[in-house]
Amino acid sequence: MFERELRSIGLKTSFRNALAPIMAVSFIACLFELSFLSLPSGYIVVFATAFLPSTLFYFFLDYLRAKRIREIEHQLPNALYQIASFPKGTPMEEIIKSVAESDFGPLSWEFKRAEMEVMAGASVTEAFEKTWERNPSPLLRRTLSLLCESYRNGADLELVFKELADDAFELQSISAETAAALSLQKYTLLVGGCIIVPFILALLLSIVSSLDLNFGELPSPAGARSHLVEAIVFSTQIYLMIFSFLASYFVSLIEANRKKTVLYFAVLFPLSLIVFNLVKAASFI
Repeated sequence: MFERELRSIGLKTSFRNALAPIMAVSFIACLFELSFLSLPSGYIVVFATAFLPSTLFYFFLDYLRAKRIREIEHQLPNALYQIASFPKGTPMEEIIKSVAESDFGPLSWEFKRAEMEVMAGASVTEAFEKTWERNPSPLLRRTLSLLCESYRNGADLELVFKELADDAFELQSISAETAAALSLQKYTLLVGGCIIVPFILALLLSIVSSLDLNFGELPSPAGARSHLVEAIVFSTQIYLMIFSFLASYFVSLIEANRKKTVLYFAVLFPLSLIVFNLVKAASFI
């Protein structure tokens, strides 16, 4: 898991071995924070320290993988046109070698690896299956399935590959237009979740705290006033947690990748609390 992504950043180890020292440092930092930070407000920092580093590391590697897959899908139409230019009966090994030696970036690298596996004794079908397992792209899987079909039956799939290339170009255009159309909604949720909402709530808290609250004819005791402010602060932080989760979930739906809910929440929630506490502290000065 993430072996190639780890190698790309200079770590020749497994994902588990790379994650272990990050979690160990986070655990030690959490123990230090629990010993010296005031609670319960210190739980916010402890939460961020415990989950944010490992979460960011995982999604950074996931981003590198997704970026590589996008580059592969971007180059696939050109490779499909090249494959369609081969005459019927061309050995599959020659087609694989041609794509591997072309300038198709990560796609050429994957075909080069498939070529090496075939030369090592693996069948073409097995090599293509491993290629798709490393790069779970529906478009790549469709392409490799057609190549396997052509290899087994010797069928002339020139028109099929050209049509698939045309569909791939059209799909890329639609995806770009959709992403541009939804970007405003996504950034509105992100900015609102970590900046605007906590900023407004902190200002409202400062206004409420400055009011001279009276219970009938009797002034409210100082202790009751402080307890009321603490209750408001605690309730606001719970609200920010719920709002951050909902915003993260909807942004992940926009991106059609629900597992990113964890990433966005791990970033939005601490940032919203930081903004809230900074504005609150500035208002009380």
